[in-house]
This record gives sequence, structure tokens and C-alpha cells, in this order.
Amino acid sequence: MMELAPGLDSGLWAGEGVVCGCTRRGSRYLRHRSCYMKKAISVWGIGLLVLVGIAVTHGATLEQKLVTRVDTATVVLKHKTLTVVATGMGRTPTPMGRGGKLLRRKTDRPLDKDSLVEYDLVFNAVPNYTGFKLKPIKAKVIDRSVPEGLKGVRVFSEFNQYDALLPEPTKRKSLLSSFGKKREKQSQETTGAITGSSPHP
Repeated sequence: MMELAPGLDSGLWAGEGVVCGCTRRGSRYLRHRSCYMKKAISVWGIGLLVLVGIAVTHGATLEQKLVTRVDTATVVLKHKTLTVVATGMGRTPTPMGRGGKLLRRKTDRPLDKDSLVEYDLVFNAVPNYTGFKLKPIKAKVIDRSVPEGLKGVRVFSEFNQYDALLPEPTKRKSLLSSFGKKREKQSQETTGAITGSSPHP
């Protein structure tokens, strides 16, 4: 049998050692990367749960309060459904969980003296906050209880109120009245032509 030379034999064994070493290092890298990804996902999940818990706890400790001012208000009446949208500024230090709402005022009459429905623009405020940071508040309400004679809405805040009026209904012209006026005009023109004085020769 032919025997391999010592140098050639050692070279082959060295090559096998390099291949095995690379394979082991590659496997170790993949295992390390997989563990790292699992840890990253776990940390991300825990962080998300903590943020959700903070938001829920924070929301539970807030109280409803009138906004500082009302900036805009719009009202639309369609198919006996009233849609009101209002924006304003509320005094709060946090950008989270402000939750603007339009609450209908409890009064003895459905309309005030100006035939308007009254709403309070409120939000979730931080209790005992005495600072002056203002955050935008927006709220929308769909009201299907529309009283007769409604002309619009009035939205209240701490320091002002904002009226939003419905557009004036357009009067439709009757075809019969238009036709009668046209015939009357034609009749007057004919009468004037008959009774007019003739020119002298």
C-alpha cells in the first residue's frame, strides 16, 4: 500500500482542523445571535407592557375638567342627527390620555334663550396641576336628540364660549308663483300698449 508523505498527511489534518474550527465558530455565532434576538424581543415586550400599565394607571388618576378656552366649533344637522366638533386648549403637563369630550349641559330646557344647545368641552386633566402648559384638545359628538327650533350650539370653557350656528334654510321658489308673476307682467305690458295715445298726424 502507498503511504502518504508525512508533510502531506499533516497538511490534510491541518485543513480538517480549520474546517471544523470554522464550523464550530459559525454555530457559536448563530446561537449567540439567536439568544440576543430573544433577549431583545423580551426586553421590548416588557417595555411595552410597562408603558401600557403606566398609561392605564395615569388615565385612572385623571379627572374631567373644562378646557381653558374654546377656539373653534362646527355644527352640521343632517337627517335629524346633530354632529358637533370643537377644539380648544387645556391646561395639562402631559401629552398622553387627554381624551377630549363634549358633554351636553343639564338644563331645564332643551334650548337656551337663543335657541342653542349647550355643551361643555372637557378633557382628562391631571389633578392639582397648577402650571400653565396648554395642550390642544379636540372632541366630537353625534347627538340624535335634536329639539325643535334648533339654531345651533354653544360650547363652553373656563374663560369663553363659542357659538356655532346652522346655515339659514334656503327658500325654494314656487313654480306657480313665478308663472303667475310672469303672466301679470305680460298683461300689464299689453294693457299699456292698447291704452297708449296715438301720435298726431
